[in-house]
Amino acid sequence: MKAACIQMNISLCSKQENLERALSLAEKAVSREAELLVFPEVFSTGFCYDHIEEVAETASGPTLEALRDFSREYGCILAGSMIEKREQKETCIGSSEKKVPSQYNLGFCIESGKLTGTRRKVQLYGLEKEYFAPGDSIAPIRLQKHGLSMGLIVCNEIRYPEVARKLALEGADFLVSAADIPDFYIYPWRIMSISRAIENQLPHIACTRVGKDRYSTYPGGSFITDGWGRILAEAGTKECVLLGEIDLEKAKEIRQTGSILEDRRSDLY
Repeated sequence: MKAACIQMNISLCSKQENLERALSLAEKAVSREAELLVFPEVFSTGFCYDHIEEVAETASGPTLEALRDFSREYGCILAGSMIEKREQKETCIGSSEKKVPSQYNLGFCIESGKLTGTRRKVQLYGLEKEYFAPGDSIAPIRLQKHGLSMGLIVCNEIRYPEVARKLALEGADFLVSAADIPDFYIYPWRIMSISRAIENQLPHIACTRVGKDRYSTYPGGSFITDGWGRILAEAGTKECVLLGEIDLEKAKEIRQTGSILEDRRSDLY
């Protein structure tokens, strides 16, 4: 299976510009026979906190509609994350009521024109906690392609091994992470992303962004690794389409080497 990381620059709050850039790079990926394309976290807007309610959309909105059209035309799989508008506003019940944010950070997967699955980010970081409601479920997304299941991870969730492990235990055949990694965190992110692959004996397509905004600079470094943690393809610091071939038979052999998941001491941890 040929996978592609769409390592793109993201213009803060410029939704149409970002979508056009993403689709232009996606066309290059499919022209080189990519079957699975991964976009960075909140690829269409960046963390547009100043206008977050304006840029937020439902899953049936124009951003995912454009991606569904692209996926249908090229018969490919698209994954990433976007700012989702919550359908209903709620309050937390307690001694004092607290307003729940009106947005989610929505991880999505589209296959052959259909929204195959979604996963709302459960591990929020920093300012995200003020602007996003946390997700409440972790499960793989089942694909028709090759009969595979995708374990989708959204950025900060990579630092919690339990997220990737739960996806692996529930049948994920490979991991995908959509990230937005600033310069100060690039080395921990790389180490943890490789570790999640090794711990679970699963290929990992780790996609982040490049560029600069008011919050930070983003050095890129997206990569694709196999279940041994061996780097199959790696990007530099510029906007690009990173392609890597995942050998599904070898991936299956790696999972069958040893009994890592079966040997867990669930009576102790």
